[in-house]
Amino acid sequence: MVAISSRLTLAEYLAYVDGTDTRYELVQGELVAMAQPTGIHGGICEFINDTFRSEIQRLELPLISKQELIAVQTTYINSKITCRIPDVMVITLEQWAGIKFSEAVLKETIPLLVVEVVSDSSRSIDYRKKRVEYNAIEIPEYWIIDFSDRKVSVLILKNDLYEEVIYKDQDRIQSQLFPELVLTPQEIFAI
Repeated sequence: MVAISSRLTLAEYLAYVDGTDTRYELVQGELVAMAQPTGIHGGICEFINDTFRSEIQRLELPLISKQELIAVQTTYINSKITCRIPDVMVITLEQWAGIKFSEAVLKETIPLLVVEVVSDSSRSIDYRKKRVEYNAIEIPEYWIIDFSDRKVSVLILKNDLYEEVIYKDQDRIQSQLFPELVLTPQEIFAI
C-alpha cells in the first residue's frame, strides 16, 4: 500500500478520481492505494461472499453481503478521517437502502460482520490496525482469513473488547451472525 500525501475530507475522498482503476482507503485523511490482490485473495473473498449470501437466502434474513464495495468510516480524530473497505461486509437491508444510490460509505451505522483476507502487504494492518479500528466502532464480528498461516480468526465483540477464536483444518467456524453456518478453514483454502 502506498500513501498519497494530502489530507482530505470525507467529501473530497468520496469525490476523488485520479483517472486510474486504483482503489483507495482513506487513512487519517490520507489516500492509501490498495494493492492489487492475488488470485487466491480474490477467490477467497468471492467464496466467503457467496457462502454468506447462500446462508442469508437460506434463512431468509433481512441482510446483504457485499464484496469490496462498501467503505466504513472507522475513525474521526482531529478532523482526520479513516475509511476502510473490507473484503466482505454484511449489513442490513435497511443500511443497504440508505447507501444504494449514494457513495457506498457507512458513516453513522456499522456493519454486522466484516471479513479481511490477509495479504503479505496487509498483515499488520489486518491483524492490528483494523482490529483496533473495528473494535472502536463496535463491529460485532470480524473475521481475519489468513491463507499463509491456514487459519481463520473470528473476533466477537464482548464487553467492548474482541474475543478471538482461531480455527484451522476441519474446525467448524462458529459465527455469531450465522450460528447455523457449516464452514471449515479447509473448505475456504481448497478453492
